[in-house]
This record gives sequence, C-alpha cells and structure tokens, in this order.
Amino acid sequence: MTYPPRCREETRLVGVEGAVLAGTFAYPASGEAWPVVLLLGGTFGDLRDGDVDPRLFPDAPKRGMYALLAGGLAEAGIASFRFDRRGAGESTGRFGAGRAQEVADARAVWRWVRSLREGNGTAAMLGHSAGAYVLCRVALEAGQPDAAVLQGALYRSIPELLEYNSRPVLEYMKTGEARARWVEEHAPRAYRGALMLDAVLAAIENGDRTARAVIDGAPVERDLGDLDYDLRMPPEDQFRHLKAPTLVLHAAEDSNVPVEDAFDTVRALWAAGNREVELHLVPGANHSFQMDDLNPETRLREKMTLQNFARPFHPLYPAAVIDYLSRRLLPDTP
Repeated sequence: MTYPPRCREETRLVGVEGAVLAGTFAYPASGEAWPVVLLLGGTFGDLRDGDVDPRLFPDAPKRGMYALLAGGLAEAGIASFRFDRRGAGESTGRFGAGRAQEVADARAVWRWVRSLREGNGTAAMLGHSAGAYVLCRVALEAGQPDAAVLQGALYRSIPELLEYNSRPVLEYMKTGEARARWVEEHAPRAYRGALMLDAVLAAIENGDRTARAVIDGAPVERDLGDLDYDLRMPPEDQFRHLKAPTLVLHAAEDSNVPVEDAFDTVRALWAAGNREVELHLVPGANHSFQMDDLNPETRLREKMTLQNFARPFHPLYPAAVIDYLSRRLLPDTP
C-alpha cells in the first residue's frame, strides 16, 4: 500500500494476555500529538489492513480497506492504529480463539491506545461488521470513545444472519447441477454452510452445541461453540452500551448485513439515550464499501470466493468516515 506523502507509519507491538499483537501506527507527518482512532476488523478482517488470513482463503485478494482509511485519516490530521488478530500475520498466540478472546484483546489494545504518548487525549474507535459488535463490548468494559463509527454493523440475530447469507447460496445451487458443482469446487466453505444451514438453525433453536447433517451421502458435524458468545449476548442488545457520538455507516447493496440493520441500529442507539447519532448510507456499494459487478450471478460467485475484495472502493469511502471523524475529533473543523 502506497501512503500519501503526509502520512507516516511504524510497527508497534502490544502485549496482551498470552500473546503479542503486532500492528501499524499511522500518523500525520507534521505535529506531535493527534487524535487516535483504533480500527477493529470484522469477519475475514484478520490482518491489520482488513484482509483475510490466507489460511482461510488462500486465493482471496488483499482488500486493503484499513490501509486506505489510515492514510486518509493521517492526511486529515488524525492518527490510527490497526493490528493483526491473535495468531494472524505478525501477532503471536492461537488463531481463532473465539469472540471472547477477540473482545479481550481489543479491550487491551484500546487501553494501550488511550495511553499513547503521541495521542492528544482524544481517541475514537471504528469497527467494521463484527468489529462493530466488538466495539460496543469494549466501550462497555474499557471505557467510552470520544467518537465511534459502526461500519456495516449487524443488528439482527445470528440465526437470521446465517439465513440471510446462506439461503441465497442454497437456492443458487438448486438451479442446476453445474452451478452446485461450481460452488463445491470454488467455494467449499459456502457449499458446506448452505447444506448445513437448516441443521445449524435447528440446533441453535434446540440449544444444541453440535449441528449434524448429511452432505453428499456422508454424515457431517459442526461444533457451534464459535457462536456461543454472540448467541448469549445478541448483537441487538450491544448498542445500548455505546454512549459516544456515533456514525452508522452502511452500504445500500450490502449482501452480508442487510441495509435495514442500519436503521435498527440507529433506533437502538436512540432508544438507549444516545442522541448524537448520524446515519450515512453509501449507494451502490457492498459490505466492504466496494463496487460489485452488475451481474447478479457474478456478484454472488465473487462474494462466495471473496474475489469482490479486488473491486474498487466506492468514491464515498473512506471520505465519509474521514469527514465525520474530522468534525468530531479536530477543533475548528466545520
């Protein structure tokens, strides 16, 4: 990633319980103290720049969402810190330790960001997708930010999210043997997820920890332990913990988290007493604020394989985020 001339960066290491998290501190080339924004990645945002760990999707393009955002923030006079998740990239520890560990790590990093000598005492948090969920938990457990940005935040329940993402794949596979075989060959995770959908939903409803199904004549099991944290503390209940001024940013063509969730998120924040909430919808963009192909089949295939990570970002991203944080964190910004 090529940074703007007014942006500098350096690697920082943050010690947390059982691991050392490596990240990038990006900051303006001029000045000595700035507001600092902690960037929290979402699902498949394992690496500091917002990219997926190659162990999960070896062929996925590098998205570079947070590298792009960090450069723009620095040009505007705002520093940021983004980091590799535990066990990913240059961070140590066990990869895939679960949501509770993810929240604990983010909590420790947030406290570290608050103590940065380069900071001017003002700090914000931004979370994308599942990172928005983590942000709310961190705000509750480790202190409120001076401003928050929720990108593509999930409001609906975990079962509803699974239904929204896997049902279209299942219906696509039913339209022809060739399409089903394509999904099996090129998107095995989506293939298994679609064929396990009903079993997983039934297991969640029954309170079972394991979902069982038969795929291509063979018995298959899925341990649902990775969903336990989110099921016990549903996303819709987390927004009441966020008291800071908040931007709810959502893509109008989001096929991962429906755009309707943005409106529900705003209502939840408002109902909890947070009156400083802005809503910004980005037209024609996907969950990563990138611009998908116009062909519906191509869009679905690229989503399943994460090839849409190579698509160009919408012109409003990250400008909408930089505008909001500049107004909130920098004095004299109109």
